[in-house]
Amino acid sequence: MRQVITKVRRGSEARFQARLGAGRELLRGWRARWKWFDHLGRAFERYTDRRGERLAAALTYHAFLSFFPLLALAYALLGYLVGVSTQARDYFVKAVNSLLPGLSDELQVEQIAQSKTAVGIVGVAALLFTGLGWVDVLRESLRDIWDNKPTGGGNFASKRLWDLAVLLFLGVILICGIAVSTITTSATHTVLSWMGLEDVTGAGTALRLLSLAVAMAFDTVIFLVLFTRLSGTRAPWRRIARGALFGAVGFELLKQVATLLIGRTTQNPVYASFAVLVGLMVWMNIVSRFVLFVAAWTATRRVVMSADEGNPERTDPGAEPRDRIDPIPNRPATAR
Repeated sequence: MRQVITKVRRGSEARFQARLGAGRELLRGWRARWKWFDHLGRAFERYTDRRGERLAAALTYHAFLSFFPLLALAYALLGYLVGVSTQARDYFVKAVNSLLPGLSDELQVEQIAQSKTAVGIVGVAALLFTGLGWVDVLRESLRDIWDNKPTGGGNFASKRLWDLAVLLFLGVILICGIAVSTITTSATHTVLSWMGLEDVTGAGTALRLLSLAVAMAFDTVIFLVLFTRLSGTRAPWRRIARGALFGAVGFELLKQVATLLIGRTTQNPVYASFAVLVGLMVWMNIVSRFVLFVAAWTATRRVVMSADEGNPERTDPGAEPRDRIDPIPNRPATAR
């Protein structure tokens, strides 16, 4: 009986190894045939070799701590806006839902907005503490993905002021992008009336596409700032622009997919009253992983690697041969 079990186990292992080898050969062939697929492979190798999963977990933790002060501050602002416009609440909830798909319905908007003064003060103080910590972790994570040394010491005050400037800039760009997208999609008829196009066929669809393009433009700026100012790269912004655009397009697609994914997570009875928190953490972890993968994709572009190293034949220091700039044997190195 033992011999039979051993024989079956060895046969299963042999079949598994054969299939694994066939899969590797298939992937190797795809990478040799398609440059874009080879680039994705090199980006994934960079992401895994630089411990992207652990870095994403650290980013998720700090982003989770920063979210609640930010949300409290936003609701404090909502408390003041409600008296100005009755539509402010609806626009705000839709804006939150565009950033956190499927979660805004679970949030107590009115209850937080009623304590706008106290919530605003606490939100600002807490956001300064947690937000600066998030920027610091994000910078070191991007530098790690980019294979640059940690920033280390330096003047503490100037470093914190720079982190604060980055945090404020990213916040303003993100808010502007969400506001424009929310207003154009939620008040389509009103916007078309202002433009005198309410009776034009297809104007509504064109406006929605325009709002999507505007949101992608703001997202591109965010990725440009992250990759040019926090990663420590020497590459000019023109060489980073393709990676930023890739990140912006992927982020918009990710939000559409996340609506379904997080909706299923929050409806799981296992999580019960923790559904909002679980859904929030899932979304933040997905975004963190995506940002770091896009950073790896951008960092492994040949023109970026050449600019960082000052050498057109640049390879990653200490990397295995599979991590080289041209991992496929007998393949000409062509610039991207």
